[in-house]
Amino acid sequence: MPLENIRYVLIWSPWLRLSHWLIAAGTAFQITSAWALKHDNANYTFWLDWHIISGQIILMALVLRVVLFFSPGSSSWRAFFPDKTQRQAMLQMIKFYLSFARFPLPNWYAHNPLWLPLYLLMFLVLAGSSMTGLFYDATQNISSYSMSALHRDLAYIIIIFSLFHIVTVLLHDLKGKGAFISAMINGYRYFHFTGQNNDTDKHSLKNQAEKKPVTISVDSIEKRPTVGKD
Repeated sequence: MPLENIRYVLIWSPWLRLSHWLIAAGTAFQITSAWALKHDNANYTFWLDWHIISGQIILMALVLRVVLFFSPGSSSWRAFFPDKTQRQAMLQMIKFYLSFARFPLPNWYAHNPLWLPLYLLMFLVLAGSSMTGLFYDATQNISSYSMSALHRDLAYIIIIFSLFHIVTVLLHDLKGKGAFISAMINGYRYFHFTGQNNDTDKHSLKNQAEKKPVTISVDSIEKRPTVGKD
């Protein structure tokens, strides 16, 4: 029986995790406070003040994330441009979702390959939502959109993205072996390799994690297999 080696590797830096959780907490509070502002029995001034403050916190977290784009490793802007192997993994991710998690997860090192373009798009949407929130009462329009209408529509996009993000991350953690959720808390992920593998270099681990093929048969799909190797 092949020997399975497990590597415990730091993927996410403390600054990236701080940025992520500030954005996540700020977004959750923005949604809650926006809901409260729609109700007459809520303290309008209280919720509006904190809605504005949380929006400013999100904006500062986004600035931090932009700064991290120019740092090395998985935080870099280069990580958002998939190579050939990652583009192949995107197709495997689509199969995973369309098969209702019966197809195994593909292997990836840091960012989910299918979500790479969406992450960049959401940074822009979050920035746009924060800026239109700051100028919510302005009279200027953007392509016939008022600031308030644009702020509202961007908020809807954020809510939809957040729901899909939470559901899929939970699904990845349930079906995978990489400890995806805890990785965004402590920074570390697990990588499973079959055979004698003593490489500890992060670049080598990244290449092995992403280039290791994922195979599956029709019979194994019918038997609802566990996730493929991460």
